[in-house]
Amino acid sequence: MSRWWRRKAAQGDAGNGADGTADAAGPSGHSPSESQEQEQGQGQGQEQDRAWRPVGGHITITEVTEGSPQEEIARIEISPEEFHVMRARSAVARRGPEHPDALEAVRELARVLAATPGRGEEAVTLYQEVARGQWSVLGPRHEETLRTSAELADVLHQTGQLQLAESAWRDTFRSQSDTLGRDHPDTLRSAAGLAAVLEDLRRAPEAEPLQRDVLERRTKLLGPDHPDVLTAANSHAASLLKCGRHKESERALRGLVPRLEQRYGPDHESTAAARANLGAVLVRLNRHAEAETQLRAVIRSFESTVGPHHETTLTARNNLAAVLHGMERYEDAVPVLRDVLAGRVALNGEDHPTTVSTRDNLANVLIDVGRHAEAAALLDRCVRDYRRIYGPGHPRQRAAEEKLAWLRDNTR
Repeated sequence: MSRWWRRKAAQGDAGNGADGTADAAGPSGHSPSESQEQEQGQGQGQEQDRAWRPVGGHITITEVTEGSPQEEIARIEISPEEFHVMRARSAVARRGPEHPDALEAVRELARVLAATPGRGEEAVTLYQEVARGQWSVLGPRHEETLRTSAELADVLHQTGQLQLAESAWRDTFRSQSDTLGRDHPDTLRSAAGLAAVLEDLRRAPEAEPLQRDVLERRTKLLGPDHPDVLTAANSHAASLLKCGRHKESERALRGLVPRLEQRYGPDHESTAAARANLGAVLVRLNRHAEAETQLRAVIRSFESTVGPHHETTLTARNNLAAVLHGMERYEDAVPVLRDVLAGRVALNGEDHPTTVSTRDNLANVLIDVGRHAEAAALLDRCVRDYRRIYGPGHPRQRAAEEKLAWLRDNTR
């Protein structure tokens, strides 16, 4: 197992965000623009969410008078971050920084930060500290060391550092397979995490067999209707879509959505995620009217369950913009993508891969409405960002360069 966690987190090797993107050719022949819809998929982060939620606490101030009972005079509520900061500092002070209890307390603080928008890089730093400590105290293949490695890999993915995330997931998956077995829940979560990163690195054909294996093993171990099996089924259907196997993906999702509706209801986040994937499939199959109906319903569900600014909601709205683009309703698509771009800048920052992808999508639509100067400025930035994210010569960088060259040749 390589010591990838020793590397500095901010290495400029980020990749596309956790939801992934897929290119769909636009219908217009007068420009090289194309619309890119993003698929939904439930993966590693959501499984962990079911197991752990950050909680705060309170500080009680009491008055103690000789000969009288204690009297509570104040109770101060503290946030999850404040609670876990105090808990971690206390554990380190009492036990020492490498004691297992102290390492666990710091890991819980890292979890809180990872769940807080804009604090992912701080969480990465803390997870790296815990991984180093557990590596030396517990050993590189201890179950807790590997669990920390998996959580760190997930945060590296969330913060867009995909090459480091791939290395982390691959090492963790290999070690868990050797020590825990291929059917252990932790091993299966790592396999799903590795597959998700590969998809975001635009290597879906490598990811699909992993997703299929996770689905098959979970079905055998847990039965067809277990929540983890339903999650794996949605992730595998999304992987089929990203591989261009659209009919297979549609069949899988047509069978999955009723099962999710029966278990959770029509507006549950898991059901809406599968319906969003179905909407993305319908876009690829050029069934735009059906896709629009599906996606507008999905957006309403997400807005009522996770809120209008959640990443899943933004992804569904981006998919809707792809539908509008495919229907040549370019003026309708522009404000949708402007809102999605603003939401992703606020949520993830200007340089996150999902933000860059949305900026590219907006440029594509602006070409079709004739706003070439604004589109060129956006694409110029995308070219630089894709080079930073993927390295020189990546297909996404080349596609942006070709569109930028077309604009310059046709706007002189």
